[in-house]
Amino acid sequence: MRTLTLDLLRHGETTASGIYQGRTDVPLSEKGSQQMRQALSKGVSWQRILCSPLQRCRCPAEDAIGRSGLALQSEDWLQEYDFGDWDGRALADVYNEQPEQVDAFWRDPQTNPASGGERIDDFSKRVLIGRDRLLDAGDSHLLLVTHGGVIRALIGDCLGMKPAQWSRLKLDHAHFTRLNYYTDRDQVWPELVCCNTATLPD
Repeated sequence: MRTLTLDLLRHGETTASGIYQGRTDVPLSEKGSQQMRQALSKGVSWQRILCSPLQRCRCPAEDAIGRSGLALQSEDWLQEYDFGDWDGRALADVYNEQPEQVDAFWRDPQTNPASGGERIDDFSKRVLIGRDRLLDAGDSHLLLVTHGGVIRALIGDCLGMKPAQWSRLKLDHAHFTRLNYYTDRDQVWPELVCCNTATLPD
């Protein structure tokens, strides 16, 4: 039996608060950069670092590899959920225009996708296909610098949670989640080790 440990790190605070960030490529704030430096200051025995190509994930990941010498891979499947027509717009403005649709989305995003946005089933599929490639790759311990939606999709799959329940998961900026996957032939047993922690267990 083989074990794959995935450490999932949500990006730090950005310069754009109160908007649907999604695919909108906003940078980290100075506070967010400091949050990520702190989160990545303790050495962990990762074999590789993978990151979303969006700069709020890519830039701190590049800084981390500069200090560690690890290989870095930018992966499209680690990008945040695409909010479509809402992406980059203020939360308040979208709600004022489409209150019923916004309420329906947060109540059950699987049935009520964001206007012009990614279907939650498609979002989950791309995340899990990316995860499955890692299970097949032969690594044992990886860091993924990514977004809250991606982390929620992976936790949701691990715990059998429906997308309507994902918003119950609190995920702070620059905090870690650890998942273990035990694989044997075609079988996989996932395990949530910790969630939303500032530091990882030894």
